[in-house]
Amino acid sequence: MLQKRVITATLGVAVVVLALLLGTTTWQVLVFIAAVWAMIEFASLAHQRFYAVMSICAYLVIAYAVFSRSPVGTHFLVVVLAVFLAIPVLLQNRVSVQQSAFVLAGALYIGLGAKSLTEMHALPNGTLWLFVYLLSVWSTDTAAYFVGRSVGGRKLLPAISPNKTVSGSLGGLVAAIIIPTIVGVIAISPHGWVKYVVVGFAASVVGQIGDLIESAYKRTSGVKDSGHLLPGHGGMLDRTDSLLFAAPIVLWLMTSLR
Repeated sequence: MLQKRVITATLGVAVVVLALLLGTTTWQVLVFIAAVWAMIEFASLAHQRFYAVMSICAYLVIAYAVFSRSPVGTHFLVVVLAVFLAIPVLLQNRVSVQQSAFVLAGALYIGLGAKSLTEMHALPNGTLWLFVYLLSVWSTDTAAYFVGRSVGGRKLLPAISPNKTVSGSLGGLVAAIIIPTIVGVIAISPHGWVKYVVVGFAASVVGQIGDLIESAYKRTSGVKDSGHLLPGHGGMLDRTDSLLFAAPIVLWLMTSLR
């Protein structure tokens, strides 16, 4: 299992870094593909097939979020909300209001997260800042896994995610602060170390909350993994939940702390 995790993670990091280096369009396409795949898995938790009306509406929301140059404003959110509320009526209750609300939550969470990832890339030194953010999330996941397995101890929230420990969570937080800060000081500017610490801290804390929220959704749906796309890691949503959930807040911090 560990060997599969390492191989999959190495290939994934290589693809992400290559997309970052190839420029904005390549990065947008990669984010869009990953976000749509995550949305397919999220919709399946609500027992909606990838070609269902709600799923297609969710893909359109994500496409607009990723490729539009306009900010995601109030008017857009109102239109999206109205469409998803109308779906149960238009389909004569073949889809429940609860299912529509579930998929709506996924479309907004994944869409806004994907939009934030493309906006980060557009910032001055955006590629480097985005890499700092990615390192924060990856460091959290990796350190939490190994520290949790090595140290063990008290469970974090056993009713939601029985394998996560307090020691793993703290280990992930420490790694998310130290590793990206070192990289940021070397690659961007030694004077911005406070920003790197703040970004790492926020990415780790908010990302872990996002991971727990997805675990709660999966537990409600009675599944262990959102999919089986990535050997040793589960589905695309399992790998991107933290990344997408924390991205809007981290983007706000990046622009506010400049």
